[in-house]
Amino acid sequence: MNFTHVKTLRILTLLLALSLSIVSIAGGFFPDTYERDHPSMAAQGAGQDLVDLFLVVPLLLVTFFLASRGNRKAALVYAGTLAYIMYSFVIYCFGVYFNQLFLLYCLTLSLSLYAFILVFADLKKQKVESWFGQAPVKLISLYLGFVALVFYVLWLKSVVPAILQNEIPPEVSDYRLLVNPVHVIDLVFALPALLIGSVWIWRRQATGFIIASLSLVFMVLLTLALAAMVLMLEVRGISEDHTVAIVFGALSLASVSMLLLLFRKILPPSTA
Repeated sequence: MNFTHVKTLRILTLLLALSLSIVSIAGGFFPDTYERDHPSMAAQGAGQDLVDLFLVVPLLLVTFFLASRGNRKAALVYAGTLAYIMYSFVIYCFGVYFNQLFLLYCLTLSLSLYAFILVFADLKKQKVESWFGQAPVKLISLYLGFVALVFYVLWLKSVVPAILQNEIPPEVSDYRLLVNPVHVIDLVFALPALLIGSVWIWRRQATGFIIASLSLVFMVLLTLALAAMVLMLEVRGISEDHTVAIVFGALSLASVSMLLLLFRKILPPSTA
């Protein structure tokens, strides 16, 4: 596919890679960055920063380069990478205690947001459903629905009892937060998007293929970041529980498998 605003996207992508690199280097290698945060939150932030620096930034640049030259798979991975960055930096902007990187957090969120809007608008102009051959849409649909259901249960299991007992969930009070931004962004944006993508790809609608593709990319990156967060807790002696890292690693492998199954059915431009 060809981007309508390729020059604008090139500028946004380069600036985004730069801003994301700066905040990732600061958070990953300079512990004072998160000195106001709870030690557990600081360790998790550092773990995610390392994934962002060594995986997400290169992936962003490579997929944009390939997508701008017509590679369909790269365009979908690029969109999913932007979705991951956007999701992450809503949390950085609202869940990390104010520090010297605050404006860069806001800049990173803004750049990823507007790049995502432009890319999604371009994808909507394409007949994306014609890109795919006999894709296993029902399997992908069931997987997206399953992941959404699992996280709905996890978050509601924490939130609903606290509401009924007029208390504050431990993951909010323990970290001295007003609310858990992960709860907000998941319940309002991410999980409904998974359910919508699940329904629409089952019906083989173009937007369903777009949402499903970028959701799978998003889940691969997010679960890898979550696994890195758990491992960093162990490195800093805060936790020695490997179970959560194993669960996130398994979820990442499952998402990779679903993504490969879906992308292997993408047809080259000459045939679709």
